[in-house]
Amino acid sequence: MIETKPKILVVSDIHLGSLDCERDLFIQFLQNVLTGDFGDELQTLVILGDFIDLCMDVPERLLKREKVQKIFSLLLDIKKSINLVIVLGNHEIPVTGDYDEKFKRRELKYLIKFKNSSFSELFDKDLYCQYLLLKNRDEGAMLSLYDSREQIENKPINKIKVKGLDLDMEYKCFLTHGYQFDSDLYRFFVGPIWKSLISNNKFEVKETYDYFWNEVVKEKRKIKPIKLDQMKKELVVLKKMPKETMDRLFSGLSNLEFNLIKTNMRIMTKWERASHPDYYFEEIKAFLENDKYDLSKINHVIYGHTHHSGISYGNINNLKVEILNSGSWQHMQPTYIEIPTKGKLNLKVYDKKTTNSLENL
Repeated sequence: MIETKPKILVVSDIHLGSLDCERDLFIQFLQNVLTGDFGDELQTLVILGDFIDLCMDVPERLLKREKVQKIFSLLLDIKKSINLVIVLGNHEIPVTGDYDEKFKRRELKYLIKFKNSSFSELFDKDLYCQYLLLKNRDEGAMLSLYDSREQIENKPINKIKVKGLDLDMEYKCFLTHGYQFDSDLYRFFVGPIWKSLISNNKFEVKETYDYFWNEVVKEKRKIKPIKLDQMKKELVVLKKMPKETMDRLFSGLSNLEFNLIKTNMRIMTKWERASHPDYYFEEIKAFLENDKYDLSKINHVIYGHTHHSGISYGNINNLKVEILNSGSWQHMQPTYIEIPTKGKLNLKVYDKKTTNSLENL
């Protein structure tokens, strides 16, 4: 049986600027897109949030990184031949308060940070949104972009036609980063942490959070016993820097700041434990069944955010819904989603040699 080639590819949570980001694999993935390895039917690449990690890095330093420049250049080349859509995530913009009402202002504040770079074309506001809806319209299969739920379904900020995707008239696929599915309680505690990190320009603070999240929390180590000197010793090895350079870089970080970061990371550990797909189903259900907005008759949901790639099912609005988490390009084997034909989505793992279906996970 001949495999149908994808019309749309979806990736999320690349986290450029953070430790353990699979930059080399993502470069290879983009090269595969550019050289047509996914077939000549591919029309759109969607990056579903947390492409850039402004919690762990600042634009000025990020833009100087050789591999980041390579990724940006590849995306600009891809943009010449297919549609590129970028959804913003919680490591790029604050998500506290009414994120729908504030999204546009936060989006513009994010984009302006890159406006004077040589990659400014990649930060054109027309590429960005908060929500996507794939459905059949009068013109055929369309991927519609929205900044807020109030715009769904009648006020898209942009529409992309997807040729050859013969959707049923009632079919709908809803895509967003996934911070929208955090409970109010968890957003109350972790939202201000993400927000403060995005706005903080102190190298040593971001680096300390980066270290604790990627080398301690994700490795399931205990936070409390770790001292400042121990962290610097580990970073000397991880960053391949001389000890003297590391000491100088962290000379402005006090023990008080270091211990405050450790306290915040204990909160993040609780969020990490609560980000299991079973928990998120209840939040997704509540989000889609909100009477204030018409998000009924959704057949598929695609989100990232938690880094737990997988497929699950549940009844939402009296309809069986297939929910896919697109995973991450950090801490684990990278995964992505293909949309090849009507009503069918494939979750796949990406490695150096081949792509293997994960549909049976």
